[in-house]
Amino acid sequence: MSYESLHLDPEEKVILEVRKHWIIFVSSAFGLLFLAFMPFAIFATIEIFAPVLLNITFPGNVWALFLFFYSLWLLLLWISFFAQWTKYYLDVWYVTQKRIIIVDQRRLFDREISNVRFDRIQDVTITVDGVLSTFLHFGNIRLQTASEDNTVFFLNTVRRPEEVRKVIFSQHNVIGDKKI
Repeated sequence: MSYESLHLDPEEKVILEVRKHWIIFVSSAFGLLFLAFMPFAIFATIEIFAPVLLNITFPGNVWALFLFFYSLWLLLLWISFFAQWTKYYLDVWYVTQKRIIIVDQRRLFDREISNVRFDRIQDVTITVDGVLSTFLHFGNIRLQTASEDNTVFFLNTVRRPEEVRKVIFSQHNVIGDKKI
């Protein structure tokens, strides 16, 4: 992957790229898949148990009308899938030799990029809640800075949060040793 858009210093290299766990995107994709088949189930149920409702309220070809609205429904679900994929893929933390670059994709065309130098990090907290997150090795990372406004950064459902914390603290210690 190319890191030109990060505007790194000439001697700065990316050590770790931190993203959300894949299970988060897969679960939302299955939810959208369920929503894609739900109109067929509703329409088939109405057609089997109450066909009179369809003939009274919708004169003409009911299937053609259903397919038109179903196509619109699928288009909305496809747009939602694309928006969720974009957020999943573009939410990332880059741990470099000097700092952490936090890219927070809020909406489709709304992104915030923050930089945290290692000498400003006050605390890194990880939480792993539940059986699924324990078995699949994902959790939440909370990064607190020692600045005037005491900024806190979150990245939820991160893959292998303990390893990320170790890398951050090892770089924090390297920067601290250079200052002494």
